[in-house]
Amino acid sequence: RTYINTPLEMAAASDIELKEGLLKEEPSGSNGTSQAASSKSLIESKQDVEWWKAAILFLVCGLSWVASIPMLLLSITMSLQPLVGWVCAFTTPGAMFAILVQVDQKYATIAVFIVCFSSAIITRNSTSFVFASIASFMMLFNGIKQLCGSCPQLLDFQSRAYASYHKRCALGWDTDSIQPGKSCFACHPHGMTSVGWITNVLWNKNFHQRVGKCYYLIDGTLRNKGLFARLFCDAYEGPHGGLRDNSRETMKELLQQGESVCLEPGAYQEATAFIYGRDRVALKNRAGFVKYCLQKGYRLHPVYTFGESETYYAMRGCESLRFWLNNYGIPTVAFVGMWWCPVLPRADCELLTFIGPAIELPTIAEPSSEEVKYWHEKYMTALKVLYDKHKAEAGKPNSELDIL
Repeated sequence: RTYINTPLEMAAASDIELKEGLLKEEPSGSNGTSQAASSKSLIESKQDVEWWKAAILFLVCGLSWVASIPMLLLSITMSLQPLVGWVCAFTTPGAMFAILVQVDQKYATIAVFIVCFSSAIITRNSTSFVFASIASFMMLFNGIKQLCGSCPQLLDFQSRAYASYHKRCALGWDTDSIQPGKSCFACHPHGMTSVGWITNVLWNKNFHQRVGKCYYLIDGTLRNKGLFARLFCDAYEGPHGGLRDNSRETMKELLQQGESVCLEPGAYQEATAFIYGRDRVALKNRAGFVKYCLQKGYRLHPVYTFGESETYYAMRGCESLRFWLNNYGIPTVAFVGMWWCPVLPRADCELLTFIGPAIELPTIAEPSSEEVKYWHEKYMTALKVLYDKHKAEAGKPNSELDIL
C-alpha cells in the first residue's frame, strides 16, 4: 500500500481513479474507438403549455430582469432635466448608479430622494415631482428585504412553460455521485441570457428532485437591485432552495452551512465569447469557485447544456475590449433571437443538459495557488470529458468545446 500525505499527491491518485473510471464507463467499438455513451437517465421535460403563453412568459420575465434599472435611471433623468438640462440629466444617473450600487440600500435610497426632490422643489416642475416620486418609490421598495412570499403555482407554471417554448428540452445524468448537501453544480455555457440554465436547471423540477435543496447564485445587481426581478426571486423560494446573489460573501456563507449551490462561472465573459453554433466557455481565468469548494471539501459537478449556442445570433468582434469591460461588470453584447422579437430566444432549439460525475475535493482550509490551479485544471478536464461523452447524443458528434 502506498501512503499519500500531501494534497497534491491525493489529487494525483484520485485523478488516476477518475480516468480509470471513465475508461470503464465508455465501451469501445470494434475499431478501438470509444462509442458515444447515452446517459443512464435522460428525462424529457413536459411540454403541455401553449407556445404563445410560453413566449409571453419569456418576454415578461426577461423584461422584468432588465427593465427595473433602466426605469429607475429614466425616472432620475426626467426629475433632473428641468434643472440641469438633457446632457447632465442623462449622464448624472449613470454616475450615481455606478456609485450607489456599491453602498447600502438605505443610503442609496436617501441619496436618490434628496437629489430628485431637490431638483423638483427648485424648479417647481410638476413632471419633475412625478418622476422624483417614482424613483424614490422604486428605491424604497428595493430596500424591503422580501417583497412577496413563495408561490409554488408560479414555479410550476414557469417550469412547464419554459420547456414548452423550445423544440425539445431534456435533463440527463449518468452518475450516482449526486448527493444532497455539500455539492456545487457549475453550469456552462452562460450564453446570452442563460436560456438552458433557466429551462433545464433553475426552473426544472426534475433537477430540483435530483439534487435536493440547492441555492442558485445570480448577479447581485439583478437579485438585490432589480425591483421587478426580485418579485420572481422571492416567489421562487421553497423546499427546493432559492435564488441568492453570487457575491463572495454569500457563497462563503452558504458553503459554511454545507448548502448545495449552483452557479454559472462564465457569467458575462461567456456571453461576450458567444458565437452562434460554436460551443465556447470562458473558464481558464475563473478559478475562484474551485478555491471556495476546496476550503469546505465540496463535491464539484460540471454541468453542460447543448443547444445554448443556437439560442441567439450575436455581435462579434472587438473581443479584447469587450472582455476588458467585463472586468468592471459591464455586459458588452448585442443579439437577435426571433426576428419579430429579438429579445426572445430562437424557439427551434433543442436544449439537452447533462450533469457530470462529482469531483471529490479534499478539504484544504487555505489552498495554495498551486493546489487551486491543479484542481481547476482537473475540473476543466472533467468538463471536456462530459462534453465529449454526450456530444453525439446531442446531435453534434464532430463538434469541439473551446475553453477560453
